[in-house]
Amino acid sequence: MSTSSLFLALSLNLLVTLPAFAADTKPVKDEMKEIAGSAEFLRSVPKHFATLKGMDRARQRVTLLMEGETQAREWPFVADAELKIQGWWGRLDQFTIGDRVWVWLQLDRVKQPVAVSMLADEISEQDIHGPGVQLEARDANGITLKPASGKNWALKTANAEVYRASTKEKLDNLKVGEKLYVQSAGDEARLILDAAAFEARRAEQKAALHKRWADEGLPGTVVFLHQFSGEMDFMLDHEAMRWGRSLKPGDKVSLQASPAIAAVVKQVRPWRERTELRLVTACSDQSDLALGQRVRLKMPTPDSAVESAVLPPDLDRPRTKEERIEWFLCSIYCTCSIGGDGCTGMFYTLASCNPNGCGMPNHMRKVFAEKIDKGLTDKQILEELLKQDGPRLLRPHLMP
Repeated sequence: MSTSSLFLALSLNLLVTLPAFAADTKPVKDEMKEIAGSAEFLRSVPKHFATLKGMDRARQRVTLLMEGETQAREWPFVADAELKIQGWWGRLDQFTIGDRVWVWLQLDRVKQPVAVSMLADEISEQDIHGPGVQLEARDANGITLKPASGKNWALKTANAEVYRASTKEKLDNLKVGEKLYVQSAGDEARLILDAAAFEARRAEQKAALHKRWADEGLPGTVVFLHQFSGEMDFMLDHEAMRWGRSLKPGDKVSLQASPAIAAVVKQVRPWRERTELRLVTACSDQSDLALGQRVRLKMPTPDSAVESAVLPPDLDRPRTKEERIEWFLCSIYCTCSIGGDGCTGMFYTLASCNPNGCGMPNHMRKVFAEKIDKGLTDKQILEELLKQDGPRLLRPHLMP
């Protein structure tokens, strides 16, 4: 049985035992539960399509008209919100006013939406649920599309730009049944891409964001300060996983300040989808920082292979067996086939799945332990899993 099949079988087995799914199931005894967080499912996160009506980059706010509503509303972003553009991470100024977007909302303690936690353009959403949407019908005035889930919808095409690979294409040459990536604005298709054109746009977005990482620094949060020792902990955002994990003890970096705060990397550790750095700075420099402060970290631009390589840049570094197992969980995304935007591990790495709500984290811990005991390297283990489960293993995704 493949790992994907095991993922599905074990996850379904655990899901149906939860009270939310079967009222007559006896609750697990508290003393038998693993100590873990309780928000293991993404299904409770409100997710909406909306029209982007306005944005304020300086204040980190957007104005959205949610589909089904009649009035637009301004929303703040959570500090570490994820933004997706053209199948990759992006920045607010790269979005286009009037476009259809996909938004996740953060809830407060009384379950009221209060802020945006994820914003994606339409083609990024189609990639997340992937691959693309299917062209169901085409005529002189428009197209009908079939999404990964939900009802078909029609769009006018009078002003649409169509690309096949890097070449502009005529709408008439699109074939019914093929997969496309479509960005709409109102009831019109604004941009239509085939798979090759979408991958070209993704590559362009990667290059654009890499330049911003080099010029502006990697986004992250100050999570611990010890002014009297000069040590501090800094947590890099999800998007910085590759660059951050390429760092090694002894590397020199700097934190955004005026003047910049010089630091030396003491330790690099993956934490779920993020990367925790222990840095050493001058004691007095920490007076310009505060716990929870959002800061950008500048580092030497890594070799291009860090981003282009299939496998993570920090594999096969010296670690204990337990550290290796946790490194694996922080480095892969769950490839089970459970749909409905429900599994946290599909979008934020398997380490974010609650082992009290899903059997996969602990199952994979056993799988990794057995492979480690056989003497396999990190590289060999990941290559085996990639062969079984495919590219979703190493990228954020959701099942429709």
